[in-house]
Amino acid sequence: MKSILRISILTAAAFAAAPASAQTAEACYQATLRFNGPEIIRACSAALERGGLQREDLSIVYSNRALGYMHQKQWDEAIADLSEALAIDGTNPFAFNSRGQCWTNKKNYERAFADFDEALRLDAGFTGAYLNRGLAYQEMGDKQKAIAQFRLALQQDGTREIDKWARARAQEHLSELER
Repeated sequence: MKSILRISILTAAAFAAAPASAQTAEACYQATLRFNGPEIIRACSAALERGGLQREDLSIVYSNRALGYMHQKQWDEAIADLSEALAIDGTNPFAFNSRGQCWTNKKNYERAFADFDEALRLDAGFTGAYLNRGLAYQEMGDKQKAIAQFRLALQQDGTREIDKWARARAQEHLSELER
């Protein structure tokens, strides 16, 4: 589950040719690729402080900063940033999925499943949301529901790197549960 934190959701732009606000958003995104919580928080906070971000980029920067908080296991801070990201752009399935992960870590499964469901409503083929639903059920001790979610993850045919990664993790967990 730790590796799912590696999800980054900002579309890369040409850094050198981008305006200053886009450059700070790009620096935030690049920090997520290094998987260092404090670095992510610093870079994304700098982008927010600089301002000038368009609506979608602003939402993504909040989502990316939340990943830094998630690396630090600062669930409440991550939830706050993800909620802000969703207030700005409520169509971001990655933010719903990440917030669901935070709720799972806080053992608030009802809210976690609500967020995973919304991520899937927005992107029915979002393999990571099926994986995370399975992980939540597994953590709750519901083996059969976990297996069902891992199987659903394996049935998805998304080509994004996160989809491929999530299918591999789902297969690992499914194999473990079916032993």
